Amino acid sequence: MSNIERNLMKRLTVMKITVLALAGLALLRLDGVGGGQAADAPVPWLILPEIDGRVSGNGTAEFSNLPDSVRAMVIRIPAGGPHINYGTIHTKVNTESADIATRSASGSDGFELKVDLTAAGGFRFQPGRNSVELEYQDQFGRQKYFNFLITFQSGSAARGIIPETPNRPPEKRAAKLYAVVIGISRYDQFGSSIGNLKFADKDAMGFLDFLKSPSGGGLSDDAVTVLLNEQATTQNIRHALFTFLTAAQPQDTVVIYIAGHGAPDPHDPRNLYLLTADSKPDDMGGTAFPMWQMQDVFERVLKAKRVITIADTCHSYGFSGARNGASSQGSNNLINQYLQHYAAKGARAVITASDISEPSFEDTQWGDGHGVFTYYLLKGLKGEADKNRDGIVTAGELFAYLRRVVPEATGGKQNPRAMEGLASALPVSILRGAPAVTHLKSDVGHGIAQ
Repeated sequence: MSNIERNLMKRLTVMKITVLALAGLALLRLDGVGGGQAADAPVPWLILPEIDGRVSGNGTAEFSNLPDSVRAMVIRIPAGGPHINYGTIHTKVNTESADIATRSASGSDGFELKVDLTAAGGFRFQPGRNSVELEYQDQFGRQKYFNFLITFQSGSAARGIIPETPNRPPEKRAAKLYAVVIGISRYDQFGSSIGNLKFADKDAMGFLDFLKSPSGGGLSDDAVTVLLNEQATTQNIRHALFTFLTAAQPQDTVVIYIAGHGAPDPHDPRNLYLLTADSKPDDMGGTAFPMWQMQDVFERVLKAKRVITIADTCHSYGFSGARNGASSQGSNNLINQYLQHYAAKGARAVITASDISEPSFEDTQWGDGHGVFTYYLLKGLKGEADKNRDGIVTAGELFAYLRRVVPEATGGKQNPRAMEGLASALPVSILRGAPAVTHLKSDVGHGIAQ
């Protein structure tokens, strides 16, 4: 055999080995044993058959239809990935489990979930933004999570809110006022993955000054925990909410104000967190404040019947490179919606600075440096929100004011939100000269009364 023939045979052998190796890798990927594609489930999509609507997983869609025109939805999980563990499939509509209203069917082209939005008391969509969540595990035990944002025509009942009725008499409030005020502009992980804010700490101090004023209740120093920047660690926030606030009794009033970042865990977007000063994105479970603990605060810790929660937690989705609405996580941010869900039970009011997955803006154009929400929040508390001019700003009047002025200031890009059921008659500011405060001089420093 000549040298030319020998070289040709060697080349043919190398080519065969290469082809076989590539084929083997392809088979591994198809079988879900190796390769990056195995871990990536096909992206599901959601269908609204009655209005011919569709939205992809972790996507958004807007429809001009009224929400009442939709009575059912279908979620399709296409074939092509590992098999699904059927017992692990769960759905939610606006944070409420919809499993009881969900029927499933499988076929050669994938898996189908039909959700009857009128079943079991109803999971109907609301005007404005709505969320749908889907989670399941594949045959290898790997968790899959997707969410869908759906916006419907708002009409007069924007953001799922009962329109404010300013003629309703404000509730009476007495006893002591307690507050936790948190504002985080500077984060330990700045420069690596968490973006600093400009004015969250200034916003918090502005709101604290209001609470200490006669209109805000003359809050005494011993009745407030203030955590700014490096003070706002996970441990300190947990102490403030789980220990300090236990002093408030049923007749007292509690105010919670939070300005900072809130975001889903980049490794598991099902889990939502308030980012504290010492949070680490690669260890959210061990370093951030989980929203399910916030649920414990409202349901198990707080004895006070009257609780006012004001949250500005969606400034920029928490992570660098995701500012002003461009999420880098490939998932919608539902933290505001879950906070409202936890905080709005009973005689309580909760207002968030922005709608589901919206950014919150801050700039020097608002009061020489404020978040737009807190800038107008303070103006409203000082009297601009007093629609009926009775000298008392109620939670309902305040939200109605913010719902109007913040979208105007941001070109509709930021829309404050409150849950339906807002305790609208709760007074949040009693202005100088109001008849309701003429007998309050002896109570300054101990709360708000009427």
